[in-house]
Amino acid sequence: MIGETHSIRGLVLLGAAVAMLSFAASAANKDSVLPAKSLQAGATWVVDKTTHLNRLTVARDASITAPKGCSVTLTVDGVETGIRPGTYEGEIVLTVTKDIIVQFEGLDPHHFRTAVYIDNGAYVPEKSVAAAGIGGKVTETSATGVSVISKGEKFNGIVVTGDSTYSIVNPRMDMTGNGGNDFAGFGAAIMSSGNAKVTVDRAHITTRGAIRTAVFVGGNSTMTVNDSFIEVYNGTLPTDYRFTIQPGKMMEVPYGLGFTGNVRATNLMDSGTVYYNNTHIKAQGWGALSSDGEGPTRMYATNSLIETAESGYGAYANGDAHDHFSHCTFNVANVGLIIGGNGSGTFTDGTVVNSRRFGVMMHQGTGGGTLTIEKGTVFNTKSTLIEVKDRGTNIVVDNAELHSGNGVIIQTMENDDPIMKAMAGGPGGAPGGVTGVDGPPGGGASFSGDVTATFKDVTLNGDIIHAMTRRGDMTVSFEKATITGAITTATASPSTGKEPTIETYYLIGDVKNTFGPTANKYGLKVSLDGNSRWVVDKTSYLTSLTVAQGATISAPKGFSVTLTVDGGRTPMKAGTYTGRIELRVAPGAQSGG
Repeated sequence: MIGETHSIRGLVLLGAAVAMLSFAASAANKDSVLPAKSLQAGATWVVDKTTHLNRLTVARDASITAPKGCSVTLTVDGVETGIRPGTYEGEIVLTVTKDIIVQFEGLDPHHFRTAVYIDNGAYVPEKSVAAAGIGGKVTETSATGVSVISKGEKFNGIVVTGDSTYSIVNPRMDMTGNGGNDFAGFGAAIMSSGNAKVTVDRAHITTRGAIRTAVFVGGNSTMTVNDSFIEVYNGTLPTDYRFTIQPGKMMEVPYGLGFTGNVRATNLMDSGTVYYNNTHIKAQGWGALSSDGEGPTRMYATNSLIETAESGYGAYANGDAHDHFSHCTFNVANVGLIIGGNGSGTFTDGTVVNSRRFGVMMHQGTGGGTLTIEKGTVFNTKSTLIEVKDRGTNIVVDNAELHSGNGVIIQTMENDDPIMKAMAGGPGGAPGGVTGVDGPPGGGASFSGDVTATFKDVTLNGDIIHAMTRRGDMTVSFEKATITGAITTATASPSTGKEPTIETYYLIGDVKNTFGPTANKYGLKVSLDGNSRWVVDKTSYLTSLTVAQGATISAPKGFSVTLTVDGGRTPMKAGTYTGRIELRVAPGAQSGG
């Protein structure tokens, strides 16, 4: 978001070639006798140069501003502090910096202020609030041991942009107050943009505030975060805030996702790439790891712990995004991963997802992308494991464990998000529309509602339900796999009988199914290879069934299953069947083929 002409501020310059900051240097001011300043009610003070005080009083309706093209930042004993009426005592610095102007879409320009600004491999002192830090040093290539404490709104910690290669080691960031725009990194603790390549080691970042993002990666930048701890807490929304999904103005999670919160711990935008290694990312609500916008974005998390405490998702992959998780653990309130647009997600290498509701939810967009669950990954969910809402996609499960608390492995359904239904014209409206609730409007591309699901080398207990036959076919294939459950078309309706609303947002995603043959254009196709088995424990309805030689279809002990095609009973043997297919389960001697 920040171009090469938008620079960042640093700490203290030592030498002609190397920019080095020692925040401790400002302590020398304590040995001097500093003046005091008092502003009366209604007075305006234009601070034209950085000013040191020992006492500052700001009466109600008084204001402190900077000259045109500049910004002014108040720090008290090294803590960035919002300028409000009151009396401040201690080491007071009013730092005047050149504007860092960031334009985001059609919004008014954002005026960034930050403790450290690195642009094109150089520390930029005239755009850095050097007083907003305690300890540490900054050079042209690294910031080590820098601590930034902010108690004001819309203040950034460290921003790296342009063609910079930069290392941030042992940063300590504690940011309190709302951010300005988490689609642009406005108020983020650590931010990369442009073509920057940034490595962050052993960071400890805490934020408390609406859209006060801890880590923002945008532009064409790449950030690698190692051995770090990131935690964000909700803030208080402005009294005049009204909910909107407009990017840049949205300050809380859209209720149509079914949960609450007003801060994402991280955000990945534009064409950015981010790596999280051995890192703990935790959000009180909304989300921990977000990929937003149209992309392409790429996220790789390895050996990391990803959590939402009270509400929210573990990760979001929107637009042309691919979120990849290797040997990670998710402990989340609502959903492990949300996929929008043609995003993709991969869970591999023994990743464990523990969710108090859903495992993966896919919505919006025009279809496409792939969800891969493989190599010993385990999903433990209290509700539906995979929900596909009003879109097509590809699902591959290979050598994994799926444990669904409500017994539903995959549920396709119409989108019950009230926001998206309104934007699409309600039930039966045009698909697509917004390419991501976390992201900007999109759509307009050709729509595919086809869902493919391939299960390899797995044992499943639960149902696969296709209640989206108005949108596309669902094709389910088994390769060296066993499933006990129904695989069937159905109609889905709200669990309470009433459509969810903003007041009942917590019911979004909860449906009840009525199994039966489809009356729509599309259907459900199932195939089993010669090493697969289906134990049909509830009557199921299909439009195509392929059974390879050696595959078995049976009923549970004490029950029987019979096959009918277009109303006629058919012997259960290897072959392909098409039409109105019913696998009827009834008490009686076990049968099958």
